[in-house]
Amino acid sequence: MTSRVCSAIALLLLLASCNSGTDSDTNGDGRVSTEERAREMSIDGYLTVEPGRWKMSFDFTDIDFKRLGNKEKEDLMQEVERGASGLSCLSKAEASKPGADFFGGEGAEDCTYKRFDLAGNRATMEVICGMGSLGKVTMSLDGTVGPKRFDFDTDLAVSVPLAGKIKMSGTMTGVHDGPCQGNE
Repeated sequence: MTSRVCSAIALLLLLASCNSGTDSDTNGDGRVSTEERAREMSIDGYLTVEPGRWKMSFDFTDIDFKRLGNKEKEDLMQEVERGASGLSCLSKAEASKPGADFFGGEGAEDCTYKRFDLAGNRATMEVICGMGSLGKVTMSLDGTVGPKRFDFDTDLAVSVPLAGKIKMSGTMTGVHDGPCQGNE
Protein backbone atom coordinates (compact mmCIF):
# COMPACT_ATOMS: atom_id res chain seq x y z
CA MET A 1 0.00 0.00 0.00
CA THR A 2 1.45 3.36 -0.96
CA SER A 3 2.09 6.04 1.61
CA ARG A 4 -0.41 8.23 -0.26
CA VAL A 5 -3.19 5.65 0.29
CA CYS A 6 -2.16 5.19 3.93
CA SER A 7 -2.26 8.96 4.42
CA ALA A 8 -5.70 9.14 2.82
CA ILE A 9 -7.02 6.38 5.09
CA ALA A 10 -5.59 8.10 8.15
CA LEU A 11 -7.14 11.39 7.08
CA LEU A 12 -10.52 9.74 6.57
CA LEU A 13 -10.39 8.21 9.99
CA LEU A 14 -9.52 11.55 11.53
CA LEU A 15 -12.54 13.26 10.00
CA ALA A 16 -15.08 11.51 12.21
CA SER A 17 -16.19 8.61 13.66
CA CYS A 18 -21.12 -0.60 14.27
CA ASN A 19 -24.17 -1.86 15.54
CA SER A 20 -27.28 -1.71 13.41
CA GLY A 21 -30.83 -0.91 14.37
CA THR A 22 -33.42 1.72 13.75
CA ASP A 23 -35.60 1.53 16.87
CA SER A 24 -36.14 5.29 16.99
CA ASP A 25 -36.40 5.69 13.21
CA THR A 26 -40.19 5.59 13.29
CA ASN A 27 -40.78 6.60 9.66
CA GLY A 28 -38.29 4.02 8.32
CA ASP A 29 -36.17 6.43 6.24
CA GLY A 30 -32.88 5.13 7.66
CA ARG A 31 -32.07 8.12 9.86
CA VAL A 32 -33.38 9.57 13.12
CA SER A 33 -34.71 13.09 12.56
CA THR A 34 -34.77 15.85 15.17
CA GLU A 35 -38.47 15.13 15.71
CA GLU A 36 -37.89 11.39 16.14
CA ARG A 37 -35.04 12.07 18.58
CA ALA A 38 -37.26 14.47 20.59
CA ARG A 39 -40.01 11.84 20.69
CA GLU A 40 -37.53 9.22 21.91
CA MET A 41 -36.28 11.58 24.61
CA SER A 42 -39.83 12.29 25.82
CA ILE A 43 -40.85 8.60 25.87
CA ASP A 44 -37.81 6.65 27.04
CA GLY A 45 -35.67 9.02 29.00
CA TYR A 46 -33.79 12.23 29.07
CA LEU A 47 -30.46 13.54 27.96
CA THR A 48 -29.19 16.35 30.14
CA VAL A 49 -25.89 17.72 28.90
CA GLU A 50 -24.32 20.92 30.24
CA PRO A 51 -23.78 23.71 27.75
CA GLY A 52 -20.19 24.87 27.39
CA ARG A 53 -16.82 23.43 26.52
CA TRP A 54 -16.41 19.66 26.23
CA LYS A 55 -13.19 17.63 25.98
CA MET A 56 -13.61 14.42 24.00
CA SER A 57 -11.14 11.57 23.94
CA PHE A 58 -11.00 8.24 22.16
CA ASP A 59 -9.04 5.16 23.20
CA PHE A 60 -9.01 2.41 20.58
CA THR A 61 -7.99 -1.08 21.66
CA ASP A 62 -8.64 -3.15 18.54
CA ILE A 63 -8.43 -2.68 14.78
CA ASP A 64 -9.48 -4.99 11.96
CA PHE A 65 -7.66 -4.12 8.76
CA LYS A 66 -5.77 -7.04 7.26
CA ARG A 67 -3.56 -4.95 4.98
CA LEU A 68 -1.49 -3.54 7.85
CA GLY A 69 1.04 -5.13 10.16
CA ASN A 70 0.75 -4.91 13.95
CA LYS A 71 2.99 -1.84 14.29
CA GLU A 72 1.14 -0.01 11.51
CA LYS A 73 -2.20 -0.87 13.14
CA GLU A 74 -1.02 0.46 16.50
CA ASP A 75 0.27 3.66 14.86
CA LEU A 76 -3.02 4.12 12.99
CA MET A 77 -5.10 3.66 16.16
CA GLN A 78 -2.96 6.23 17.99
CA GLU A 79 -3.20 8.69 15.11
CA VAL A 80 -7.00 8.33 14.98
CA GLU A 81 -7.20 8.76 18.77
CA ARG A 82 -5.25 12.03 18.54
CA GLY A 83 -7.17 13.29 15.52
CA ALA A 84 -10.69 12.46 16.72
CA SER A 85 -10.11 13.65 20.29
CA GLY A 86 -10.58 17.35 20.84
CA LEU A 87 -12.79 20.16 22.04
CA SER A 88 -16.37 21.07 21.30
CA CYS A 89 -18.58 23.96 22.35
CA LEU A 90 -22.29 23.41 22.99
CA SER A 91 -24.69 26.34 23.21
CA LYS A 92 -27.60 26.13 25.62
CA ALA A 93 -29.96 25.24 22.74
CA GLU A 94 -27.58 22.55 21.40
CA ALA A 95 -27.07 21.07 24.88
CA SER A 96 -30.81 20.40 25.25
CA LYS A 97 -30.79 18.33 22.01
CA PRO A 98 -27.19 17.45 21.07
CA GLY A 99 -26.77 16.79 17.37
CA ALA A 100 -24.93 13.82 15.91
CA ASP A 101 -21.90 16.02 15.06
CA PHE A 102 -21.31 16.49 18.81
CA PHE A 103 -20.86 12.74 19.34
CA GLY A 104 -18.97 12.26 16.07
CA GLY A 105 -15.65 13.49 17.46
CA GLU A 106 -13.27 16.22 16.32
CA GLY A 107 -13.73 17.13 12.68
CA ALA A 108 -17.04 15.28 12.34
CA GLU A 109 -19.42 17.00 9.96
CA ASP A 110 -22.63 16.13 8.16
CA CYS A 111 -23.45 13.47 10.75
CA THR A 112 -26.88 11.96 11.35
CA TYR A 113 -28.31 9.60 13.90
CA LYS A 114 -29.34 6.26 12.47
CA ARG A 115 -30.29 5.06 15.95
CA PHE A 116 -30.94 7.03 19.11
CA ASP A 117 -32.29 5.16 22.15
CA LEU A 118 -32.41 6.46 25.70
CA ALA A 119 -33.43 4.96 29.02
CA GLY A 120 -32.54 7.25 31.91
CA ASN A 121 -28.84 8.01 31.58
CA ARG A 122 -28.20 4.95 29.37
CA ALA A 123 -27.78 5.73 25.66
CA THR A 124 -27.35 3.61 22.56
CA MET A 125 -26.67 5.52 19.37
CA GLU A 126 -25.52 4.90 15.85
CA VAL A 127 -23.98 7.93 14.14
CA ILE A 128 -23.17 8.06 10.43
CA CYS A 129 -20.91 10.77 9.02
CA GLY A 130 -20.49 11.27 5.30
CA MET A 131 -17.15 12.20 3.77
CA GLY A 132 -18.28 13.02 0.25
CA SER A 133 -16.70 10.84 -2.42
CA LEU A 134 -14.12 9.62 0.12
CA GLY A 135 -16.52 7.29 1.94
CA LYS A 136 -18.39 7.26 5.21
CA VAL A 137 -17.93 6.53 8.88
CA THR A 138 -20.39 4.57 11.02
CA MET A 139 -19.96 4.71 14.79
CA SER A 140 -21.98 2.86 17.40
CA LEU A 141 -21.97 4.24 20.92
CA ASP A 142 -23.27 2.39 23.96
CA GLY A 143 -22.90 3.77 27.45
CA THR A 144 -23.93 6.41 29.93
CA VAL A 145 -24.55 10.13 29.57
CA GLY A 146 -24.65 12.60 32.45
CA PRO A 147 -24.70 16.38 32.68
CA LYS A 148 -20.89 16.69 32.80
CA ARG A 149 -19.57 13.38 31.49
CA PHE A 150 -20.34 10.60 29.04
CA ASP A 151 -18.64 7.24 28.60
CA PHE A 152 -19.26 4.99 25.60
CA ASP A 153 -18.04 1.70 24.29
CA THR A 154 -17.37 2.54 20.66
CA ASP A 155 -17.31 0.53 17.45
CA LEU A 156 -16.15 2.47 14.41
CA ALA A 157 -16.32 1.36 10.79
CA VAL A 158 -14.81 3.44 8.02
CA SER A 159 -15.84 2.53 4.49
CA VAL A 160 -13.20 3.82 2.08
CA PRO A 161 -13.68 3.15 -1.65
CA LEU A 162 -9.97 2.54 -2.31
CA ALA A 163 -9.18 0.59 0.84
CA GLY A 164 -12.38 -1.22 1.88
CA LYS A 165 -13.69 -1.27 5.44
CA ILE A 166 -11.57 -0.49 8.47
CA LYS A 167 -13.09 -1.45 11.85
CA MET A 168 -11.90 -0.21 15.21
CA SER A 169 -13.26 -0.57 18.73
CA GLY A 170 -12.54 1.08 22.03
CA THR A 171 -14.00 3.80 24.21
CA MET A 172 -15.04 7.43 23.92
CA THR A 173 -15.19 9.81 26.86
CA GLY A 174 -16.50 13.36 27.05
CA VAL A 175 -15.95 15.65 30.01
CA HIS A 176 -17.48 19.09 30.53
CA ASP A 177 -14.70 21.67 30.92
CA GLY A 178 -16.46 24.91 31.89
CA PRO A 179 -17.68 27.72 29.66
CA CYS A 180 -16.81 27.91 25.97
CA GLN A 181 -13.60 29.84 25.29
CA GLY A 182 -14.00 30.49 21.57
CA ASN A 183 -11.16 28.18 20.48
CA GLU A 184 -13.10 24.92 20.38
